[in-house]
Amino acid sequence: MKTFLFNLLRKILGPETVEVRLKPREKFQGSVKILGISGSPRGTKSGSHKMLEMVLSHARNFGAETKTIVLYEKKMRPCEGCVSDKDRECFFPCIHEDDDTNEVLQAMIDADAFVFATPVHWAAPSVFIKILMDKMTAIEEHHYKIAFKDGREPLLGKPCVLLASQEGDGATMALSWMAGELREMGVWTLPWGQIFKPALLERKIIRAGLRLINERKFEWIDNTLRAAGRNIVLVTKLFKESGYQWDDYDLIEPNC
Repeated sequence: MKTFLFNLLRKILGPETVEVRLKPREKFQGSVKILGISGSPRGTKSGSHKMLEMVLSHARNFGAETKTIVLYEKKMRPCEGCVSDKDRECFFPCIHEDDDTNEVLQAMIDADAFVFATPVHWAAPSVFIKILMDKMTAIEEHHYKIAFKDGREPLLGKPCVLLASQEGDGATMALSWMAGELREMGVWTLPWGQIFKPALLERKIIRAGLRLINERKFEWIDNTLRAAGRNIVLVTKLFKESGYQWDDYDLIEPNC
């Protein structure tokens, strides 16, 4: 109802008369909150989770407050497609109140930036990542309502880093799929922010062999992971300090 009245007033009085007050208006102070989301069915033992830990470790070196959600440890039912159901409405909190969906979505709302990590399954991310991104629709569909309540957009303008561990190939396709889904929700990927690593490099004997022959060909991967940890913090802080708003609310979205 509040969103409806807001849109009605702006149509009557004009966009310059009624505006959304989004935070922060004052200069940002404090640490940025980076949420790591681990999507492997192997949990914390997986190669993608180790990549995630490296990024978050370097993010903490630059002053970030980090939190990790391991989706394998959470119960999340598949999306029921309420957004396309004429008898129901997709809203937040999600209708699945008997699982961990709303806990995970609220953590995303509270975060300033994200790091997603997944194994590559047939040139696509894991089913855990797919279920999560489907259920993020509950946030995206009600972003104005959440913005009114919290004083800032829940997803729009938040940067992310995408990580993938692969046994064969398909990482580029998996990462591109994730980037496309997130971009439609307003989440953007950092430069050098889509990183994949052959799972073979997690094997100790392989790493020992590479060191033995002084092969440094793959060092760029870990170096890029470290850079991603640095950049996700500094870029997020830059935007928060500026108080930049990605939506000036001059354009009122129609109810589809």
